[in-house]
Amino acid sequence: MDTTLIERVNYFINLLHERKANNVIAIDVRDKCNFTEYLIISTGTATMHNKSIAEYVLDKSYDNKIQVLSIEGMDALTWILIDLNDIIVHIFTEETFEKYNLEDLWTKRNIIPGIKNEN
Repeated sequence: MDTTLIERVNYFINLLHERKANNVIAIDVRDKCNFTEYLIISTGTATMHNKSIAEYVLDKSYDNKIQVLSIEGMDALTWILIDLNDIIVHIFTEETFEKYNLEDLWTKRNIIPGIKNEN
């Protein structure tokens, strides 16, 4: 998959929407950390929904030869993290999403304008 980073962010957002993920947002963290450039945060309706979303993202990543550096949380399924190097995808249950409030941790001012964010 030969695309720009923003196109890949949108690609993963679209994948999340295809699997009916909720609360999907992308956050630009380039000036906040040194381990990634964008975070994509989403929620599923239940742990099995999270698993389905994560497996879909992983399958599409492998199909498109996008390197997956790490996968965390596939046992508990309440917070799944997929590290794609310059993009990290988080898939939460609603309860875990509310508990950790990751979106506010990185501040809303970093939400990327012009990208398909849900508010």
